[in-house]
Amino acid sequence: MEKLMGISKKLDTFFKVMQKLVLIGFAVMILVTAILTIVNLVNPDAVIGEDFHIVDIGPITIELAQELALSNSAVLAYAWGVVLIGAVAAVVIYYVFGLVRKILQPMIEGRPFDAGVGAHIKKIGYASLVLGVVQNVGAMLETSMALKAFDLAAFADIGAVRSITANYTLDLSFLIIFFLLLLIAHVFNYGTELQQLSDETI
Repeated sequence: MEKLMGISKKLDTFFKVMQKLVLIGFAVMILVTAILTIVNLVNPDAVIGEDFHIVDIGPITIELAQELALSNSAVLAYAWGVVLIGAVAAVVIYYVFGLVRKILQPMIEGRPFDAGVGAHIKKIGYASLVLGVVQNVGAMLETSMALKAFDLAAFADIGAVRSITANYTLDLSFLIIFFLLLLIAHVFNYGTELQQLSDETI
């Protein structure tokens, strides 16, 4: 029990730091994107980045002609899309870390089978569903925005390329995590009931 309490206390400190890092990281992302947007509004000709004419496809890097490079507006539209998806992800991750800390709190006090642990684990399960959906939607938006931003369809007009297809694969692994967390929540609820029966017997 002493080892459990000690480890739980260290983990609580770790997740407390992680919560702060999530907030700092998201704030920096918004700040940088906002500054670049303001710079572009003040001076549309300003260069807000480099290598926007380079496309990485797996182990292959394609360098496009400079006239096909992404414009500032396309880069900023993509950046704000990432910020929007990142905002949802950051909120959910911060919430999950908070739930983990709530689970650890009774363990720090020597009560591993507290009545609220199962409910918190179940909430983490539902949060994993949201993260999974956000991840898949984000990947689809990224693919769509990349096709439009680089105007890859223009390659087909040259004649050397017959078609360009985005091979997006739906990742459903988050469903496995969701059901595993629900199972663990039920196990903890059962353990809580056994602990209450044991305490009442004593």
